[in-house]
Amino acid sequence: MHKYPKHYEDVFERALSALRNMAGDAKFKGISVADFAAQVERSMGSRRRLRDLDDETIRELTNRENEDLKTLAMLADIVDGVVGHEDFGDDSALYEALGYVRKSQRKSGLTRKKRKPEETK
Repeated sequence: MHKYPKHYEDVFERALSALRNMAGDAKFKGISVADFAAQVERSMGSRRRLRDLDDETIRELTNRENEDLKTLAMLADIVDGVVGHEDFGDDSALYEALGYVRKSQRKSGLTRKKRKPEETK
């Protein structure tokens, strides 16, 4: 039943409307229209709560992204401070512990590829 929640919502509303309009006082297998209306309200309440949770999740994800940007900016300032600090700098253990490569550990990046010997025919 969980595969078509929107479809079921329409079915419930249509059935409740039909029962209210055409058989307001009747009972079917001991179930009154009021009993069915109460059950439909529980179903709809759950749907409303899920929509609210979806909205809340979106709000919280946006909040997290905004706070992460502020935290990253603050971390960048701290790293700049570590690099410029006389007791630490960009070759310190603290710089490495912050996730960066110390200056003395960096490679130059220069590579010279060996040429393959030409094949003769």
